[in-house]
Amino acid sequence: MTTLVTGGAGFVGRPLAAHLARRGHRVLAADRLSAAEALAGLPGEVAYRQVDVADRAAVARLIEDTRPEIVVHTAAVVGVAASVGAGVMPTVQVNIAGSVNLFEALHRVGGVRRLIDLSSEEYYGDFATDPLPETAPAAPVSPYGISKFAVERLGRFYAETAGLPYVAARLCWVYGPGFPRTRLPAPWLDDIAAGRVSILERGGDQRIDFTHIDDVVQGLTLLAEAGTLRHRAYHLATGRAATLHEMAGILRRLRPQWRARVGDGGLELAPGVPAARKGALDITRAHEELGYTPRVSLAAGLESNLLLVEAAHDSAHDSARRPGPGADRAPAQDPAPKPDSGRGARAD
Repeated sequence: MTTLVTGGAGFVGRPLAAHLARRGHRVLAADRLSAAEALAGLPGEVAYRQVDVADRAAVARLIEDTRPEIVVHTAAVVGVAASVGAGVMPTVQVNIAGSVNLFEALHRVGGVRRLIDLSSEEYYGDFATDPLPETAPAAPVSPYGISKFAVERLGRFYAETAGLPYVAARLCWVYGPGFPRTRLPAPWLDDIAAGRVSILERGGDQRIDFTHIDDVVQGLTLLAEAGTLRHRAYHLATGRAATLHEMAGILRRLRPQWRARVGDGGLELAPGVPAARKGALDITRAHEELGYTPRVSLAAGLESNLLLVEAAHDSAHDSARRPGPGADRAPAQDPAPKPDSGRGARAD
């Protein structure tokens, strides 16, 4: 089957495209990056096309030319901090208008068997219960969450009026190798690798359902390959939440030399932007209907991710110390110790 992954050069889209290709899908990844940038991290069997989902004509041509049977829509302005820092309009143009461009093109061309849209726990705003089921009311509080709510409602509209086979996959704080933003745990892993002190003035009591990228790829693959679905939304998370204090405790056990100061209270995602009250997402629906079972514990995921971050840091450090052609061959000196980073969770 032909499977289109929008945002296919991104953090979720790239490993998903590679995994689906290994499973025999004819995969096309579409992203606004140039081919040179995108193809560096994609296997040869994944085709690539440069398309910005906010460009209506380009999206229409993409769908007309490729006529995909499965579409996984990951392209978006991602995160609360990004939706505030970049301004509301880019979030609206990419997340909402870009999704409508895709919905319209798929409806016009026809033939799509399933459209999987990546949504977010920000759809809910403050969690009313913990764990939280898919039936909980939507009450988003950020431009990002509002955009995800709007896209889900529009997706349901196209499903009910035009027969578009829309389903939302609601995720929660995905992490893993190659994570491109300054959201925890990435800053703490970088600090450990560099020997820096981590400082988070406030936020240690924030509860979050951290989900490893491998489990997200597993869940999206199950959604893509499932038969008839009974619902329009599924949680793909772990079903368990950890506080940032608990995450810090895991990292201290993994690397006892790490020094960190983590304050109590709720988390601030950006200056003046408090995080919504969170917790665990109930994954019963995905488990019972799809066979989805998360396999990567938080401790195992942090350990594997940290090993890669440390290896990359050591490699970069060795390269920086290696003398170039004609350089003095005297032993290289260790650089002066770096000051404490003072970094915390500055973005979601």
